[in-house]
Amino acid sequence: MKSNKKRKYAGNRSFGGGNAKNRRGKGNRGGVGRAGFHKHNWLRTIKLGETNKRDRGLSGFFHPRRVLHEITLEQISRRIAKGEFKQADGLYAVGLPTSKVLSNGAFAFKAEVKARAFSAKAKEKIEAAGGKAVVLQ
Repeated sequence: MKSNKKRKYAGNRSFGGGNAKNRRGKGNRGGVGRAGFHKHNWLRTIKLGETNKRDRGLSGFFHPRRVLHEITLEQISRRIAKGEFKQADGLYAVGLPTSKVLSNGAFAFKAEVKARAFSAKAKEKIEAAGGKAVVLQ
């Protein structure tokens, strides 16, 4: 018959948790986030191969309206085929106010694409398909 650990620790006030202070609140975790990456969590630093936030491109402030999201012509074509954009007067109205359109993929739809920015090739492909590329400010 297997013995119960509760009975073994019954007379001990820390009940197998080491020092009585150890399991109080959240004080036994060693910090939050990247705490201790140059001290007690050094092996994690070596394993992940990073030393600070700048190495991961996370330093500085990014204004949410100034960040451009990249979208390719292939992705726009798929979204048109799914029916996400409506057609009016033979042109699909594609509005992408926070995106830059890149030229990857084929584009065969007549569409008026409104975006913050376009690559030169993307503009050419949209106009070659009979559409318009409108730059938003």
